[in-house]
Amino acid sequence: MQCTYSSNGHEIDTAKKAHAILFHPRLMKKTRREFRGLPPYRDHQQKWIFYESEVPTNVWGNIGGSVDKTYEFWTMFNLTATITSDSDIPLHHFHMKCQPKADFRPRGENYASGKSKMAAWFVSHCVTSSQREVYVNELKNYIDVDIFGECGNNTTCNRKQSHIFNHKVCMYDLIDRDYWFYLSFENAFCDEYVTEKFHSVVRKANVIPVVLGAADYANILPKGSYIDVRDFGSVKELADFLIQLTKDPERYNSYIEKTQAHDCRFPRLSFECNLCEYLHNHRRETHVIYDAQSFWSVEQRCVSPKEFYGKFAPEIVPKIKFVKDPDIFL
Repeated sequence: MQCTYSSNGHEIDTAKKAHAILFHPRLMKKTRREFRGLPPYRDHQQKWIFYESEVPTNVWGNIGGSVDKTYEFWTMFNLTATITSDSDIPLHHFHMKCQPKADFRPRGENYASGKSKMAAWFVSHCVTSSQREVYVNELKNYIDVDIFGECGNNTTCNRKQSHIFNHKVCMYDLIDRDYWFYLSFENAFCDEYVTEKFHSVVRKANVIPVVLGAADYANILPKGSYIDVRDFGSVKELADFLIQLTKDPERYNSYIEKTQAHDCRFPRLSFECNLCEYLHNHRRETHVIYDAQSFWSVEQRCVSPKEFYGKFAPEIVPKIKFVKDPDIFL
């Protein structure tokens, strides 16, 4: 099967003939008057797709928070394509899957050897809707956390001083060589949301990831290969556990070997191929029209920082404040 795509939204003739049109809400404005570039004509069989690779807190926050809910545009979608598995066409290329290796044998290496630094955190935005920065500040009371990027004073692997590829290679090598742990803390607590940086580090560095997010990490990585902060009753309890691991090389290595015992990769088919297949297989079906704002609402998909931290880090809840304009993107 074949499909023809165009990324030029101003090709009116193409839009008229298209079987489907993708709309990227994060790049659109919020009011009726400002919705420009909509196709002037829509065939009754044409499918409009709510396409979004970002979480609701980032989408609606970028639009301006209060979206015009009276505008019928938000109820004119036939299909959804987002990062969550309940979408009609999930963006599976954001989700890594791990399968056990049938012939795996441990190498017997001591991955703890040579490591001398506790935890590394690479971060570009300093104020986020998840307020992960509050958790990190509390964690720094108990262990050393080296912060790289815009929010720290460590200039090693500085993105501004090198090509982006060299920056990433530097980051992986540095973490692999020097650090016991890598902090993978999400900028929003929303369903199935895991950043690309998390996947990259897991695949390219022998380090234990410490994860903070609302995703079910057991659906992504093998159990025993990562540390979920939600498994601890306080920030100090997590810190104590990390310190213990640095004193127990055998146990530390077991985390790395658990990852190496699995083949972790992204799906082979791209979103474009999945979309093409879906449209061919469902071309004669009539689809339910979604209320896109309800489907992708913050209330339905995300958890507030106070509610989230209250379950496993109650000591930082009083420090959580309302963030009016977070640096929402990673």
